[in-house]
Amino acid sequence: MNNKDRFTRTFFLPMLIAGAALLLAACSEPARELPVNTRLGGDFTLTDYNGERFSLSSLNGEVVILFFGYTHCPDICPAVLARVSQVYRNLKEQGEADQVRPVFVTFDPERDTAQHLREYLPWFKADILGLTGELSAIEKVAEQYGVVFIKEDGGNGEVDFTHSDYIYLLDQQGRVRKVYPADFNIDEVVADVKTLL
Repeated sequence: MNNKDRFTRTFFLPMLIAGAALLLAACSEPARELPVNTRLGGDFTLTDYNGERFSLSSLNGEVVILFFGYTHCPDICPAVLARVSQVYRNLKEQGEADQVRPVFVTFDPERDTAQHLREYLPWFKADILGLTGELSAIEKVAEQYGVVFIKEDGGNGEVDFTHSDYIYLLDQQGRVRKVYPADFNIDEVVADVKTLL
């Protein structure tokens, strides 16, 4: 046996076997359960894009991807809508979207009427439920979820909002299980949703 064979048998082969064993163990571990956030969330009632009263609790039994914004947003909100839509489409391609519902809550009810949401949201091709309502009701929901939005003069008579841009993953009981930034990893959210189905 030459030195090369001795090195292979003594060092390399055991390391390769140990590495393979660790990899198999990691693959067989169950997905880590997402914790329940007890400081954010709760049921609420607003108006859906059909003009009907809608309570979040009516989606019990479904995983909800909840986010807040406004349709006249020049940058962040359309990008987030597109990313959430991609999560939904990825889940649909994998046959996992039947019990998943993206929900968009506007904080610009003057412009984001039920009719406007009904016309706007289908462009994203993700079965997004749009919610609007009285500003006071929207403010209460925003407070429940720690959402901040401030109305500002955007110039030329336009209205803008400075706002937080988090996305909330709710389980089938409507509990917040994870909060993501606007630039979330799409594959991560898909994987997290699957742990709740």
